[in-house]
Amino acid sequence: MPETASVMQSEVKNLETETATVQGNINSDSADGKRYISERGPFSIQANHQMKPTIPLGTFDGKKHVAENWDISRLMDDCDNKEKICEMLGEMLELAASGSSEHRLQMQEGENGMRLAHVWFGPNFHLFRHSHPLGDCTYYVAAGELTMGKRRLKAGSTIFVPNEMPYKFVAGPDGVEVLEFRSGGSIPGKPKMKIEETSLASIQRIIDDYKANQHLWKIPPNFSDTGHVKPHEGSKHP
Repeated sequence: MPETASVMQSEVKNLETETATVQGNINSDSADGKRYISERGPFSIQANHQMKPTIPLGTFDGKKHVAENWDISRLMDDCDNKEKICEMLGEMLELAASGSSEHRLQMQEGENGMRLAHVWFGPNFHLFRHSHPLGDCTYYVAAGELTMGKRRLKAGSTIFVPNEMPYKFVAGPDGVEVLEFRSGGSIPGKPKMKIEETSLASIQRIIDDYKANQHLWKIPPNFSDTGHVKPHEGSKHP
């Protein structure tokens, strides 16, 4: 079949041309990565990853982490018992870690470093009011939805949070995935997290809310699956 042979030879030549083009692009990227380097670093690519699992309860000391890394001064106005505050916040943090997953996609150090993280929050997850002295932040809602104040924000929405501004939100009934962009602005010597809740009563309400929704916190397998893949459906409260 001469026609078939001719077509096959043509396809092989096209494939060889495409392969050479791709290889040339890879080599060009590699060369450009060495030639073009900014103050934030050289050219780099991070391939897509699977979702990181949540952190099971009882696998880290939340109270110790809070005592060593968080600014809890707002709560000291409500209660002067630092031990009690750290104990309650530690319980809240351990529960929160079982219903969220952070994947750091790009982390550049330095004053003007750019940082990008993908974060999943489980269904009805109540992100407690807090702030960071880590630079301005833009959230992009990649999948699912969240409510901030009275605004219901679906996939495609963005939120800009200036450095050190307190904020909180609640994930939707299927959870939410956000991309968190930060750039520069880190304030040396300040704790990376400041709790902005003002009473232990509010902390207890968040703890109770976490416990009520914990049975729904089943992470989907891949990025952007939230709202499409629903591993939590059919879950019953124990």
